[in-house]
Amino acid sequence: MNPKILILFFIIYLTPLSGVKGQVAKIQKGLILKSGTAARLGDVQVLNKRSHVALRSNTVGTFGIVALPGDTLQFSSANYLTGELVVTDFADKLIYLQPVIELAEVVIRENSLVKELRETQMGYRKKSVFYTGTPHYYYLFLKPMTFIYENFKSEVKQARRFNRFAKQELTVYEITKRFNDSLIKKVVPVKANEIDDFRVDYAPTLQRLNTMSDYDLINYIRDSYEDYKKKSADKRTPHQL
Repeated sequence: MNPKILILFFIIYLTPLSGVKGQVAKIQKGLILKSGTAARLGDVQVLNKRSHVALRSNTVGTFGIVALPGDTLQFSSANYLTGELVVTDFADKLIYLQPVIELAEVVIRENSLVKELRETQMGYRKKSVFYTGTPHYYYLFLKPMTFIYENFKSEVKQARRFNRFAKQELTVYEITKRFNDSLIKKVVPVKANEIDDFRVDYAPTLQRLNTMSDYDLINYIRDSYEDYKKKSADKRTPHQL
């Protein structure tokens, strides 16, 4: 055979080897733990995002999956944030997964508070009492006696005061459904004698709260508590003259 052809075949034979140099598939092993603890997590899904091969960690939290250097492994389990690992040296790895903080809404006197407010408002309506808080000023010119009746009758004034109270109570109720003692205690190490002051001083407005995702709210509580501790420390520190 022509020596040139032999050389060509030899080059072709070596070419794919050079293309995969350093890309030998191996087993990436590791142990999956709950973040901040030594608790092992079993039945966690381990996914190689390149090859789409998936398996689950065993009952004691260990796993082993075929991968190439540079592959990204994804770890997911119910009630935990998804974690990832980029494969490098195939040394055994410790994978920590962060628990999801469940933001359970606290129902505060829902059946009594909201129901009673609505029933009272309906009672004023049935009496034809104006209670929305916006006076009919055009009556001052067209029907002056109606204007006087709607704005100065004692029952009407009581209805308006109740309406303002109802709005305040419902606003507090809506805020407390998310920004409550249960959540605050889960997010920060607030003390029992601190939580009332902290909640009152740092409760967000309903408008701001409605723009926050659950994780925005968690970060807000953490940042607010850092500010609360700093201010508390400043109060305890005597000022030098």
